[in-house]
Amino acid sequence: MKFRFPSIGSLAALALAASSTLRAQSSYSPSGSTAPTPKPAAARPDPRIGLKAGWFNAGQAAWNMRLVSNTPPTPDFINRNDPNDFRFINSDLTIRGNYVIQGNFNGLQVWDISNPKLPKLFKAFVCPGSQSDVSVYRNLLFVSGEALNGRTDCGAQGVTDTVSHDRLRGIRIFDGTDLANPKHLVDIQTCRGSHTHTVVTSPTDTDNVYIYVSGTAPVRSPNELAGCAVGAVDTTPTTALFRIEVIQVPLAHPEQAKIVSSPRIFQ
Repeated sequence: MKFRFPSIGSLAALALAASSTLRAQSSYSPSGSTAPTPKPAAARPDPRIGLKAGWFNAGQAAWNMRLVSNTPPTPDFINRNDPNDFRFINSDLTIRGNYVIQGNFNGLQVWDISNPKLPKLFKAFVCPGSQSDVSVYRNLLFVSGEALNGRTDCGAQGVTDTVSHDRLRGIRIFDGTDLANPKHLVDIQTCRGSHTHTVVTSPTDTDNVYIYVSGTAPVRSPNELAGCAVGAVDTTPTTALFRIEVIQVPLAHPEQAKIVSSPRIFQ
């Protein structure tokens, strides 16, 4: 048995014709006047209005989603005596398999979310230096750093000198094959550090992955990192302002990562 259906174009035409007919009928009245337009339904009140303030006990409202669990930070990543302690701000999340890697201004926490209702801390790494925005690509782990207290050795003592080669401002690259023991591969230093970054791939270049780096901190001294300059574009052509950095990471040898361009996209 065969069934014959009108073409898509015919269906569209029939639908439009029916719609036009219905609109014409609904707007007709015996007196020749146009029927009044029905009033729209009253908007629902915003459920966020009236929520109580708080830190861990603040009021909540959600739409089109359901809270499954709420896990507080571990002791090294929060100051429970001061919710405004800028050293312990959560920054970013990335996911690999059943693990969530959470960036914090004081380092990273890796959570096992095999059971989303009961996340378990898998590993924590204290490594101060905001933002600690984090991303993964295959076995590689990339972490942003731009704060003046960030150190290449992840030490908690900070950097007190105004110029120091111990300071980290840029991208940390780790081999995260074993998330319990990530191996530090290389630091890529930039003039303004990395507030955040984006990992970019190219279908025509499968040997490399690229990191687009955005820094918002003051330009560091050229005595700390050669080539850093500050000033307006017309007076200082090499200024580190108004640009991003593009880092090329060879997948076979990520320790050879390097900056390959500095596009000036803000001016």
